[in-house]
Amino acid sequence: MTKVNNILIVEHEGLLVDVLIDAFTRLNAKGNHFKLKIANNCNDALSLINSHKNIDLALLNISIPPTKNDKYLFIEDISLKLRFTFPKVKIVLFSSYKNNSYIDSLLKTLNPESLLVKSDINFAELLNAIETVTSEVPYYSKTVLRYMRRRIANRIIIDQTDKAILHYLSIGTKMKDMPKFISLSKSAIESRKRKLKETFDVEQQDDYHLIKQASELGFI
Repeated sequence: MTKVNNILIVEHEGLLVDVLIDAFTRLNAKGNHFKLKIANNCNDALSLINSHKNIDLALLNISIPPTKNDKYLFIEDISLKLRFTFPKVKIVLFSSYKNNSYIDSLLKTLNPESLLVKSDINFAELLNAIETVTSEVPYYSKTVLRYMRRRIANRIIIDQTDKAILHYLSIGTKMKDMPKFISLSKSAIESRKRKLKETFDVEQQDDYHLIKQASELGFI
């Protein structure tokens, strides 16, 4: 029997609601069984959370205005409520904002399985994001990935010799020839290369992956 996945959509823009419904309709046609519940404000979202035994996936527009009752209820409150009520829920956040500080705040406080900047994605990428997240893998749009890479890069400190090793590796210099350009022995250069692979978290991979990671983070 196909597992029913209960989906909560919290979105106040009608056009985007229609797009999300279309996305899940197409995914259901591929053999999934997604059952949708839709709220267009925080109060309705809270009611749906309180009235359901399980929610597997939630897609939240982080830009939904707060609701004023006895207190302001923000979409961030809804995300935290979901985490508390359904510990296994996967959360996809949509944001219109590209500000690095805002992205950092969302990642740290809400830790979503997916964070998508709306201007980054099209319909095909939306489908891919949903399928990826439901397969237990995080998914971030390109603006978020660029920020995360810069954040990682800011924590990495390497000296000029390390940068020289990366440079010569990137242009195809063989290890036996490295001492011609760097004032270290071959064994010392190899030791530094091993440490570089640890630093860039590619210690189990080859030189290509070291160069690729260092390049993506701006060190080459």
